[in-house]
Amino acid sequence: MSAEVMEQDHSEEAEANLAAWKAVLTELEDNLEAFRGPADVSEQARGLARNWSPPSDLGPLPAELASRARLLAKAQERAYVQLRGEARMKRRQAELIRSVPGPSTAAVYLDVAG
Repeated sequence: MSAEVMEQDHSEEAEANLAAWKAVLTELEDNLEAFRGPADVSEQARGLARNWSPPSDLGPLPAELASRARLLAKAQERAYVQLRGEARMKRRQAELIRSVPGPSTAAVYLDVAG
């Protein structure tokens, strides 16, 4: 195999790897944006995220996509922190609701005169 053919094969492989990484990063970015969307879109994004698994056939991250991947990782981290905070708040609200006594069977009188 000539050097030219080997170089062309390597170039095609690099281009395919670049395209695959772009597709994966775009999918992750779209999913992250969906989390920020309306409730129904956000639920769909949660379903996609639960079922998502990283492709096993990706090659190394191309250098030209490194800053995009770093920005995405930081955005995902911020979204994770936000979701954790929201989950904490919902747990506290649920605890407050549980602490409210239920309806009573005892008679209740309202003093309207005084």
